[in-house]
Amino acid sequence: MPAFMAEGGMPYWIDLMTSDVRKSSHFYDELLGWDFEELYVGYRVARVQGLPVAAIVDKPEDSPLPDTWVTYFLADDIEALVQRVKDLGGRVLAEPTDVNLGRMALLVDTSGGLFGAIEPYSEEAFIAAGEPGTPVWHELTCTNHYEEAAEFYRDLFDWVTRSTEAGGFRYTTALVDGAPFAGIWDARGRFPREVPSFWQSYVGVKNVDEAVSKAEKLGGEVVREPWESEFGRMAVVADSTGATVTIAEVDEPVVEGHESDPLEGINLSQYGL
Repeated sequence: MPAFMAEGGMPYWIDLMTSDVRKSSHFYDELLGWDFEELYVGYRVARVQGLPVAAIVDKPEDSPLPDTWVTYFLADDIEALVQRVKDLGGRVLAEPTDVNLGRMALLVDTSGGLFGAIEPYSEEAFIAAGEPGTPVWHELTCTNHYEEAAEFYRDLFDWVTRSTEAGGFRYTTALVDGAPFAGIWDARGRFPREVPSFWQSYVGVKNVDEAVSKAEKLGGEVVREPWESEFGRMAVVADSTGATVTIAEVDEPVVEGHESDPLEGINLSQYGL
């Protein structure tokens, strides 16, 4: 499996904060073929072909958050990044803390979207992506303040972005060396007003229909039935504790890869992305 070198400001890691670590681990082991290593009680790292791709984390009992996936972005200097979040009008839910992978912080953007930042201990920021069992895309579903949110992330991470607008569809794509790695979707009016913006990381599967059927057998629920999108066949499921995840059909692993290939198997050309 190829590994990609991430740069500061790019999605780097995903955590599932869950009310039942064992139940969630079983669900994703069966659904995605993840192998788990328990580093300590309440924290399990998921691996695909030996490479770490995500973690299942015990959610504190007093947490007001539902079981949810959190997208973490690579920080070159997490203390400076957290201060920048405050300066830009965002909020800090958890100050930088030392964990197994590095220093991590939990943050909220100006549209209410929950996200994280991580400064790894290792100087070599390799990630596995773009294949079945790994993240293939990262997207902020922005239910309010779309323009402000796009500006927030441009200022926070020095993103180079491209905007698309057609037929009421508005989208901002973040790029590195011309290759897209994350997006912000203007979803105003598509969700109830009380729903805040949210980041979601799409996870690749070999066959969406088979994955949906398996998710239901594992105690999950289909939130949105499989559909053919401009980016390929997708579905949204809730896992066995209620956390939602978008699955996307992608090709089998390629032999070689490089950083401009994080979206292997997903066609963004129809939106000019």
